[in-house]
Amino acid sequence: MKKKPKSKTIGQLLKLCQVPFNKFIRQRDEGLPCISCGEIKEHQAGHYFAVKGYTGLRFDEMNVHGECAGCNMFNESHLIGYGENLIERIGQDEVDKLKQRAKDYKNGSHKWHRSDIIEKTAYYKSLTK
Repeated sequence: MKKKPKSKTIGQLLKLCQVPFNKFIRQRDEGLPCISCGEIKEHQAGHYFAVKGYTGLRFDEMNVHGECAGCNMFNESHLIGYGENLIERIGQDEVDKLKQRAKDYKNGSHKWHRSDIIEKTAYYKSLTK
């Protein structure tokens, strides 16, 4: 009897999706200054609402922008500049909508479904070929 191959866990699928999503963000924001400090440097994909507390916003394109490694990983106050520059980058209306999505997420429960993650992974891979 053959063993059925193990399916990837939701966590594993999320990590796999993060790779093409982050690549998309870096390509989209190439040439733009760091969302937090304003310097033009190599980007990482920096989240305004952190993945740890807002997993439902993990792949929200309005929540993730090109951010230098110094700000994204080592600057504890980077969200001050991020918030100010986010308004300039996407406009107050989009920032308000993003904040509402964050509030809605915290007031309800978000559960990732395997099919949604697989679909997002394929979508972002297709954008970054």
